[in-house]
Amino acid sequence: MTTVKASTQIAGTSRLWRYVSLDKLVDLFSTGELFFSPLAYFTKTDPFEGFLPSVAFDAQASIHRKMVEDTEASHQLLAEHRSRQGYPLTDEERAKLQSSLEELRSHLRRFLPAIVKTTVVNCWHYNESESEAMWRIYAENGKAVAIETTFDGLKESIENRDSSNVIHIYPVKYLDFFDTSLKPQDCVVEGHLAPLLKRLSYQHEHEIRAFISKVAPSPRAASDVSFWKPEPIRLPVDVKALVKAIHISPYADSVFTNSVISICESFGLGSGIVRPSRLLSGEEELLDRLSL
Repeated sequence: MTTVKASTQIAGTSRLWRYVSLDKLVDLFSTGELFFSPLAYFTKTDPFEGFLPSVAFDAQASIHRKMVEDTEASHQLLAEHRSRQGYPLTDEERAKLQSSLEELRSHLRRFLPAIVKTTVVNCWHYNESESEAMWRIYAENGKAVAIETTFDGLKESIENRDSSNVIHIYPVKYLDFFDTSLKPQDCVVEGHLAPLLKRLSYQHEHEIRAFISKVAPSPRAASDVSFWKPEPIRLPVDVKALVKAIHISPYADSVFTNSVISICESFGLGSGIVRPSRLLSGEEELLDRLSL
């Protein structure tokens, strides 16, 4: 059984949607795995992925700044002590101390992006109905589907399989990253920071994220920037517990629809799970109400 830590603010029956191409649907069915992408993979579409608003970065920087100042003070005390003892620091020793100080100064800027970008995520749209915007983004060519599940269904599908990973499932919070009126506590989502903060420009995604944070096996590994290499993770899931319905793109033709039905049947899910989109149909039902 896989350990899942999930939001207590989302109702278990809440509907979640994952808009995917046909090849990704087949991949889920054939492997029985959800694909978790490193945040580094999203840099082109959102270079702020994994980052925090400026107030949170300022808070982190102030902590790190204190470390740098303390280190600088200890170097000064060492230099004064050596001078009093009659053997002042050599130029080589001073250069090494200065180099270590510069390394410490740049540590946060180098390491923080590397660390947060290794977090892997699997993203779902949180909505009680289909989203026209999401269909346009992911399926304007008609070759896509929306996998529907529930919040409890997502949790159960992960818990039903064995994995050593700890999975977190929480809603994303959308903020103005440069709003100076924000307080550090505004940047927390049920005890978590990254990767649950995104800019206001992405509010249309209305996202719930399942994510896995990379954990270093030792302090030595954690201090090695090469350890923080972004790598995807494939997580085993119970597909039948996950998939409540497969919705066909409103822009799809009958050939695509029949292909999806055949795929679902071949993997033992049955044709009844496949449903047409309601986005561009149903207006006749309203007109029928005008019949006298």
